[in-house]
Amino acid sequence: MTSMEITSQNLIDELRMAFPEIETRYQEEVLSWNGESPGNYNIFAFVFKPFIKEELAKENSSDFLGRFCEFLERVCSSDDKEAINVIWLKIFKLLLADPSTVKRLWPLLGSTTKANLADAALRWGQVQSVPAVGLIDGLKHWAGME
Repeated sequence: MTSMEITSQNLIDELRMAFPEIETRYQEEVLSWNGESPGNYNIFAFVFKPFIKEELAKENSSDFLGRFCEFLERVCSSDDKEAINVIWLKIFKLLLADPSTVKRLWPLLGSTTKANLADAALRWGQVQSVPAVGLIDGLKHWAGME
């Protein structure tokens, strides 16, 4: 995977490179917009989210899980608030709705992703969805104590 920093301008290109399996869905979604750009939020909502749900439902999806967590960390480690916001609204809301998925992913998530996910859980009143140690580590990360 490339080490190029992810921004709101290259978010979808980086997503497509990280997950070439979504290309057909991506092209179908773009065509459905009749020449208009669907934008980051719509691509994540209508292309990537359904793919994530399918992959998370599989018993053996370790390749996907690794790539998924690495991609989240790349976005969350960027300084691009808009790209991070897409992850919060389109991915974290999905994940926090299922605490067992968060528990499954937690050991694979990077520290910045964990901190962002814990922050989202605190802000949205979904702390029960994040492991207790995750909330503590997330707060330490934001406080610069790790």
